[in-house]
Amino acid sequence: MGLKDGGANLTDAELVVGTSAGSSIGAQITSSLSLEELYNFQLKPMEATKERPTEFEVAKFRQMMAAAIMSSPDAQTARARIGEAALSAETMSEEDRMDLMAYQLPEHEWSKETKLVTNVVDAENGEWTTFDRDSGVSLLLAVAASSAVPGVYPPTTINGRRYIDGGMSSGTNSDLAKGQDLVLILVAEPTMISTPIGPTMHRIAFEGELKELKEAGAQVMVITPDEVSLEAKGPNPLNARQSSASAKAGREQGRKLAKEVKKFWE
Repeated sequence: MGLKDGGANLTDAELVVGTSAGSSIGAQITSSLSLEELYNFQLKPMEATKERPTEFEVAKFRQMMAAAIMSSPDAQTARARIGEAALSAETMSEEDRMDLMAYQLPEHEWSKETKLVTNVVDAENGEWTTFDRDSGVSLLLAVAASSAVPGVYPPTTINGRRYIDGGMSSGTNSDLAKGQDLVLILVAEPTMISTPIGPTMHRIAFEGELKELKEAGAQVMVITPDEVSLEAKGPNPLNARQSSASAKAGREQGRKLAKEVKKFWE
């Protein structure tokens, strides 16, 4: 929305790749609703929505991931062990989770105009896979699976398999845009693209994604949250009470970057 304020309208993108929270954002911006409508939706106080306070202890979450990673011989095994922990965690029911997803997404059908790709990880074997409008999977299920944070939300059941957050494979999965001329990467959580040291759960490092894109001829621009946006988001990225403040900070950052992004996009 902030980029559009400054004349950089990105809604004409040919491909949108959404990972974790990005899958929800992708579903929203590829819907028929305007950016203004979507932005105003974020400004509603939590009490006026179906959102509820979500406990998310970052330190405990990272401890769980570290234990899985350090005890695994490879990245896929690490993802499978994170999936094992997710399957045994006490969370809301899948039914309640889907009700929440139905509220969060303005439309429940895949866009026919813009291709959206979401990323997920199989909770049982750690395999990474993607869903799009040709996968035979509903948009609600695809987004719920991609944003199923282990230990917080229940793994999503699709065709008899259970899936968890696509961020367990890569924070961005931007290499899926290989073949595009211009690739703009919006990073919600900077720690997800930091260079892994030693064992990792990621199938590819962020630097590796950038290398693949550039070697395929793409021009790439990366945007991460500024200090004001990070402060507005707060320590718990799942805290619905911060949605309004975070949206306002993000819009202001977009306005500041609009001229640079417009030059890149054109």
